[in-house]
Amino acid sequence: MKKLLCLVLLFAAFSAHAGVRAELRQGGKLYEDKKYGQALSKYTEALQKDPTNEDAAFGAGAAAYYLKDYQSAEQAFEQTAQQAGELMQDSLFNLGNTYYRAGNTEKAIEAYRQAIVKNPKDKEAVHNLQLLLQQQQNQQNQNNQNQQNQDQNSSNQSQQNQEDKGSAADQQQQNPSNPQDQMNKDDANRVMQMARENEYRKPTQPGNAQGSTVEKDW
Repeated sequence: MKKLLCLVLLFAAFSAHAGVRAELRQGGKLYEDKKYGQALSKYTEALQKDPTNEDAAFGAGAAAYYLKDYQSAEQAFEQTAQQAGELMQDSLFNLGNTYYRAGNTEKAIEAYRQAIVKNPKDKEAVHNLQLLLQQQQNQQNQNNQNQQNQDQNSSNQSQQNQEDKGSAADQQQQNPSNPQDQMNKDDANRVMQMARENEYRKPTQPGNAQGSTVEKDW
């Protein structure tokens, strides 16, 4: 019985392995034909039969990447990279591409660096890393320039405000804008003018024999 049970288990394992290989072949053919959705399905089926299969995870990541399903691609490539197998370096490079497409520049840079550590002769990884580092530097320079422009504008505005305040004060001294002050000044001028011309008189009291009155003009 024990021998028979062992034979059954071995046959099941062989069948499962054969099934995974069949799924991988079909997935690879669909991938080459750019039928990425169908290819992803085949690689997923292979992973269901063998969750640790490096080729299946890598293929699933590649298919998901072309479908722009970057989250699924990240998970697949991270799995193969962590397995540290033959596809580790390629997985790290693809992780860099996937992170970049997903908008995560920092992770992309780190993935490319790890890929280069594994293979310093990987020119594509070196090229992509250099591009991202240059983009980062350009963005930093642009941010610094924008900040300098903002600081300069703030300084110019502050200086302009001070100049405007000074001009307003000078204008106030030269041309008083207070209506009451202006009216008092006009009244004083009129008083002086009438005094010079002997035209100014105080209002007469009621009952004055002369009976004449002068309207109060203040």
